[in-house]
Amino acid sequence: MAPKSNNIFNLIQVVFIVLSLVAAVEYFKYSTRINYDWFHCTPQVTTFPNSSIKQVISVGGPSCDKRGQTKSITKRLSREFEPNQDDVLFCIQDDGNKIIGFGSKFEDKSELESYCANIIAW
Repeated sequence: MAPKSNNIFNLIQVVFIVLSLVAAVEYFKYSTRINYDWFHCTPQVTTFPNSSIKQVISVGGPSCDKRGQTKSITKRLSREFEPNQDDVLFCIQDDGNKIIGFGSKFEDKSELESYCANIIAW
C-alpha cells in the first residue's frame, strides 16, 4: 500500500487540475459574452424616413456567414413586424458577401419594389 503522503499529493494534483479546467471554461464563457458580436451575427436595423420600410443588415465575425446572416435577419424582421395583425412585405437581397433584408407594411409596396424585386407577402 502507498504511503499517505503520496495519496495526499495525488489528491492535491487532481483538485488543482479540476479547478484549472473549471477556470478555463468560465474564462471562455466570459470572453465569448464580451465578444458576442465577433462570434455571432448581430442585426442592425435602419428605418427609412416617411415610410414603414426597414432595412436589416447583419454584421459579425468570421463565423457570420451567409446562412447566419439570413437567419438573424429573418428573426429580426419577424420581431419588427406583426404579420398576424397587418399584411407585411419582406424580401432578401444578396449583395456580394452581405445579405440585406427589407421589410415593410403593404402600403409601401411600390417603394419597396425599388429596393429589391423578389417580394414575399407575409
